[in-house]
Amino acid sequence: MRLNDILDKVGNYAPNADLDVIMRAYVFSAKAHAGQVRKSGEPYLTHPLAVAGILSEWKMDVDTIATGLLHDTMEDCLVTQDDIHELFGDEVAELVDGVTKIGKLEFRSKEEAQAENFRKMVLAMAKDVRVILVKLADRLHNMRTMQHMRSDRQKGISQETLDIFAPIANRLGLSKVKQELEDLCFQYLHNDVYTDMTRKLDEGSKDRDKYIDDASKELFSELITNGIEGSIIGRSKHLFSVYRKMLAQNLEFEQVHDLLAFRIFVEDIGACYTVLGLIHARYRHFPDKLKDYIANPKSNGYQSLHTVVIGPENQQIEIQIRTHEMHAIAENGIAAHWRYKEGHLALSREDVQKVTKLRELFEAAREVEDPAEFLETVKVDLFAAEAFAFTPRGDVKFFPLGATVLDFAYSIHTEVGNRCVGVKVNERMVPLRYQLKSGDTVEIITKEDQRPSRDWLEIARTGRALSKIRREIREDEREKGRAIGQNLIETEVGKFGGNFKKLLKNGDVKKAARTNGFRKEDELYLAIAQGRVTVYRLVRDLLPEEAFKKDEEEAGAITQLFQKIRRKTESPVLINGVEDVMVTYAQCCRPVPGESVTGFVTRGRGITVHLSTCSQMLALDSERRVPVQWHDATRGRHSGEVRIICSDQMGMLAEIGAVCKSTGINVTRMEASQIEDNKAQICLEVSIIDVKELQKLMVQVERIKGVISVDRVRSQM
Repeated sequence: MRLNDILDKVGNYAPNADLDVIMRAYVFSAKAHAGQVRKSGEPYLTHPLAVAGILSEWKMDVDTIATGLLHDTMEDCLVTQDDIHELFGDEVAELVDGVTKIGKLEFRSKEEAQAENFRKMVLAMAKDVRVILVKLADRLHNMRTMQHMRSDRQKGISQETLDIFAPIANRLGLSKVKQELEDLCFQYLHNDVYTDMTRKLDEGSKDRDKYIDDASKELFSELITNGIEGSIIGRSKHLFSVYRKMLAQNLEFEQVHDLLAFRIFVEDIGACYTVLGLIHARYRHFPDKLKDYIANPKSNGYQSLHTVVIGPENQQIEIQIRTHEMHAIAENGIAAHWRYKEGHLALSREDVQKVTKLRELFEAAREVEDPAEFLETVKVDLFAAEAFAFTPRGDVKFFPLGATVLDFAYSIHTEVGNRCVGVKVNERMVPLRYQLKSGDTVEIITKEDQRPSRDWLEIARTGRALSKIRREIREDEREKGRAIGQNLIETEVGKFGGNFKKLLKNGDVKKAARTNGFRKEDELYLAIAQGRVTVYRLVRDLLPEEAFKKDEEEAGAITQLFQKIRRKTESPVLINGVEDVMVTYAQCCRPVPGESVTGFVTRGRGITVHLSTCSQMLALDSERRVPVQWHDATRGRHSGEVRIICSDQMGMLAEIGAVCKSTGINVTRMEASQIEDNKAQICLEVSIIDVKELQKLMVQVERIKGVISVDRVRSQM
């Protein structure tokens, strides 16, 4: 790629663009990288020049192309952001800085620091999408020229590209870039398979080329006969997509029959549907493989008609039908939306909406404080195949495959999700676990006093829903915790003859909060409830020494109690690494193996095991709490309970009983009763090994026709 080639391209699609910016960026980059060479031995300048060339192919603005030329100057040379700002202005300086920060990130590690790096990249991407476009162009050229690197580096960079950059390219609608990145990654990650597939494709290339030529002529003849202007391109499917199909369907390469795909380009949408009708009239087609992405575009803006037919010579082929504009967007995605208006880069209102959709993807993730959770939240939505569903008004919403109606509720509004009590899909009541199917019409039923439960975290699939549920649960627990903490302090102060309200009025509590590192009393209350601050120690700070003389005489009582309840037993939990302690399970929360638990020292019953989030446990004396965990070898039976809401119909109990039998779970008690609106409530007590077994049962029961919801019961029925 030469500078003049770039200038010619930009001059063709943006005649009024200031080409001087690009020329100055080239000169600056050449000076900055003088004497530097790539692993291939070529001058380093060839790389930023190639990146700028890719950006010009995407018809980007001069600032973005200049950024492509300058993107490595801050990282590899003695160049500052101020230097670039002085010579090229705010916009270029910010873009180069954004690309530089992304360039310093490593994504292979799952450590928290790396998750935080990914968080920074995503937020930079959401701020100005051109940052990631430059980075994608950079990564694309690096992947094209990686043959001179060590094998381990090739594999590492390829895995990073496959995990992060290819999905981002897909989300941005850059299908051509995504496919090329995937094939290049495939080459380095699975070279033996790649080489074998390439060889087999090459062996049949002459026959395949002839077939493509003959089939294209036949299709084109059909267009001409019916007076339709258009063009046709035939090709082999890209290797990585074939490889994924082989893995998904457990096929050998020779068993993949639809290796060929044809694209038909026409002038308008009406012609797209006309051509589809002509093709289906001529060739036998597969109705289940017909996809109308024109009426229902993908969330990245992709539009096309897809069909699979038995074409000439009885060979299975895929045909895509689209307009020329649709093709430009399909190939270059978001980059195809950039336009010059009056010499400046601008987006139409529709294009702004498409960019906004990308930013909305990260809206919920911005609110997540934990970097690892942020990474999980974003990747769920960013890297998944899609389904679409409609609101009752006909608005379309897109979701990752496997998303549930609960995800749909949160996509409308956080409060709609938080207050969701029921869902209708295609005018039929469904459980919250119901997975969305493309074309579903979904109606959310809400109730003002409804709040999310922890069970919803097992139901939701999208990052937005999960982050909102976690946030609401945390806030609810914090509110309860603050109330519990305040009550604990007030009770403890009263035990020693103090007056909490007086201490509060005098500012003593506020002073104690600050002494313990908290800005407000509420933060202190929460810390007390969570056991991060000992209530007894705090009260020692609030009251005079003489109030504690009697208590000191009983010092060590808890320790003595703990020693008395030790006995030899095969306990299912570990207490500070000790296995010989008498254990009982709290009936208020009824924990089972696999759930996070905390122990509480009780007189006569040893250690009572609670869920870590149990509100009743949080209200107990924090000094009696001990850390516990489930023994790895625990295989005993535990009691679990579920509540089933279903249609009041014959045979329901029998079906539920059959599911329990098929999963090998023993039902110890069953209660059924009628409730409003021709519904029934069925409560099951079952004997289980761990929480996973219980969750498996709940999923199976929810699949029974007529079952509306299945929920865990914590307190005893």
